[in-house]
Amino acid sequence: MSIATEVGLIAGRELRRNLRSIKGIILAVLALLGTGATTIVVDWIQKKIRQEMQAEHGLTADQLNEARKQILVKALGEDQGNYFASLPELLMAIFQVTVWLGPLLIALLCFDGLPSDVQHRGVRFWTLRAHRGSFYAGKAFGSWLTVSIVTLAMNVLVWVVAGARGSAPFGTCLSWGFRLWLYSLPISAAWCGLATLVSSLTRSPIVSLLITFASFFLLWFVGFAIAGVTDNEVLGYLYPNSYDRLLMSVKAGKMMTGLGLCAVYAVGTTLVGTWLFARRDV
Repeated sequence: MSIATEVGLIAGRELRRNLRSIKGIILAVLALLGTGATTIVVDWIQKKIRQEMQAEHGLTADQLNEARKQILVKALGEDQGNYFASLPELLMAIFQVTVWLGPLLIALLCFDGLPSDVQHRGVRFWTLRAHRGSFYAGKAFGSWLTVSIVTLAMNVLVWVVAGARGSAPFGTCLSWGFRLWLYSLPISAAWCGLATLVSSLTRSPIVSLLITFASFFLLWFVGFAIAGVTDNEVLGYLYPNSYDRLLMSVKAGKMMTGLGLCAVYAVGTTLVGTWLFARRDV
């Protein structure tokens, strides 16, 4: 078999395993319930704020939207501000929540992919039929596919709830919602690559989970907390979630920079993990 075929078979197996397992089903249900509840709460808060602003300043809904547009233009520039003017506030708020909580979901979905096979010697069966590099890459790719499907289901729920509650026309929710989901894919690929690398260093799923959480927290602390306090842009690039502003830019150069950084993270961690896994005693 070709390497691409091997990677595809392993990724498909990983996807089925994650979606059919009790852990995967429970996490998916909890993610959907949490997303639905958060969407309703955020929508209620935003509508309450808009009503109070309309009552206090005597603004109509159109005037409030125009004021929001002007604020976006002033903060982001004319092109970027005009681009985001039609983005429903609810979808943007939920997008930010899902991106920043994404590492938690990824850690819980990906922590036992490789360690469980190593612990129970299942990896020996598969590496007799596929290259170790293909096995590792298939695991990483399968984890990313799982996360992508779960986040798509979460986004679809947000679109339905937003449209049903009249927060925005359903067509607008569908158009913007799909774009926001596409923006999240490179970021989740970076996190999945890192999670697979960290988990591949252990033989116990529990140890893998703890180390994955510790690694993600360290990246947040250095790449977000310290980078924010010190205003160090270089440190900020260590944290994949900070790439959203680049990926969502209307300027092609910035968007390609964001895609490139995510690709370096995802491909780089996969290559390092493949090299280390090929030399391990499994």
